[in-house]
Amino acid sequence: MKPSLAVTLCWLALAGFGRGQIPSQTPSDHAAMHGQHTEHTQSVCKQMMTDHVAEMKAVSQALATNLAQMKSTLPLISDLNERSRWQSNIAMWQALADHFNHMAQHAEHMQGMGLGCGMMVSHGMEDKALPPAKTQ
Repeated sequence: MKPSLAVTLCWLALAGFGRGQIPSQTPSDHAAMHGQHTEHTQSVCKQMMTDHVAEMKAVSQALATNLAQMKSTLPLISDLNERSRWQSNIAMWQALADHFNHMAQHAEHMQGMGLGCGMMVSHGMEDKALPPAKTQ
């Protein structure tokens, strides 16, 4: 009795399978869905790039403001060792601020060219070494 029940259930399952099929997609439907996905991805990418550029500009501005404060404090320092230490710190932070500003400008330029997120990393980004540190 059990084998015939199993065969009957399999037969009913196979017979019912043909009636409940989801209509298959045509190639043009697939292409349209792919196009919508690509448009959505590009839209999200553009928004991310816009947010990234704005954030980089804000950080660059904050670095510039802090550097200006450090530079304005420098003449008030009378101890030569302390002044030398501050000058070294200012030089280091200036190099970082210049690099960050360059990267922000580059990101804005890439965004203006309409290049996507994947192009940001590889397009025109050559490694640039920082100038050697001054030793005392």
